[in-house]
Amino acid sequence: MLNRQVAPGSFMLKDLSLTKPEVKELSNGLSVHILHDDTNPVLKLDILFPAGKVNDEKPGESLICAKAMVEGTKSYPGSELQELLDHYGAHIDVTVDYDYTTVSLLCLKEHVNLLLPVLKSAITEPLFEPEDFEKIKLQQLQKIRVNNQKNALIATKSLRKKLLNGTPYSSTLEEEYLNDIKKEDVENYFDKYFSIQPDIIAAGDFDQDILSFFEEHFGMLEYSSFEGDYKSELSPIIEDDLIKREGSVQASIRMGAISIPRTHADYFDLSIANEILGGYFGSRLMKNIREDKGYTYGIYSVLINYKHLDFHIIGADVKIDHIEDTVAEVYKEIEELKTTLVPEEEIETIKNYMLGKIASSLDTVFHQSENYKSKLSEGADYLDYFDAYVNSIRNISAKRILEISKKYFSEKYCVVKVA
Repeated sequence: MLNRQVAPGSFMLKDLSLTKPEVKELSNGLSVHILHDDTNPVLKLDILFPAGKVNDEKPGESLICAKAMVEGTKSYPGSELQELLDHYGAHIDVTVDYDYTTVSLLCLKEHVNLLLPVLKSAITEPLFEPEDFEKIKLQQLQKIRVNNQKNALIATKSLRKKLLNGTPYSSTLEEEYLNDIKKEDVENYFDKYFSIQPDIIAAGDFDQDILSFFEEHFGMLEYSSFEGDYKSELSPIIEDDLIKREGSVQASIRMGAISIPRTHADYFDLSIANEILGGYFGSRLMKNIREDKGYTYGIYSVLINYKHLDFHIIGADVKIDHIEDTVAEVYKEIEELKTTLVPEEEIETIKNYMLGKIASSLDTVFHQSENYKSKLSEGADYLDYFDAYVNSIRNISAKRILEISKKYFSEKYCVVKVA
């Protein structure tokens, strides 16, 4: 009989079970990256275009373009597109980040040949109707006005402008930028960047017949190669800034510093040190500032990686009378990691946590396809990346964490406080 008073045993994760991607090429050179899993008759298709917010001539162009692409096309005008998707229980979405735009289709395998023309239409012939353009602009303006009342978002935007100063990554969406965008700007963005050759990632119950459908619908499209036009003169403004807002009941703090890319030899070890600092619920920042001091409900530390820029950010919403105390305690915990060896028990805890976190992030073929997509965009080998990451976690030592903390945790962070 199961004794529920005894905790189940724990063990170190041995190996990851990852689907090995298969890469096929269409007659026009488009690469189709296939992660096969026939557990369920479902497919998720991602078309990854190598352009995003950093390519905006006017901030907001890429966002409005993405939302307008699924409002109607020449072959499926108005509500016809969404009605067809609803009929087949499918979903098309366009998401934009700073470096890439992804057009996604999720559907049952039996409907894929009926829906590929819809996906093709969305990426080749969106209508950009004036009424849709104005509706999307109004929705985004309302969202900006709401967000500009939130201390947390104000702090994050202000930190981005200071820390990433001189780069397109410092850009944030503001009312004046959005008001300046014309329909022609969005159409020009689409013509310029959706003519660049993308990659296709297919995950799920994929077979040779579906590859033939891909060739039929996408194999004759003409694309150009991507000539990067990224321009940057990174000049971080490292300072303490207090933004006062009348009526605030709590304060938002953001601290940031420039960091290293995922491709750097020290990245995995730095991510482990960062996890100890503030990457999970049992982290040092959580134990100190949440559990011991009671200044906040939650505090986090995260490494953010873009194609051309990487940074470290620490954030929390705290009691308004403990702003400076919180910042001081963050610096104290960073200094502790730089000067004192982490106890072995804490290292074992973080090893088990991080290995479990990796395993859960790869537990389905769709989760694996998301990770594969990010590695593809970074130019990293998917299988080698996770093998190396797991190996780093297994072999990390207290001495190595001390060394990495000294090397990469900044002495002085850009600090933004909104209260």
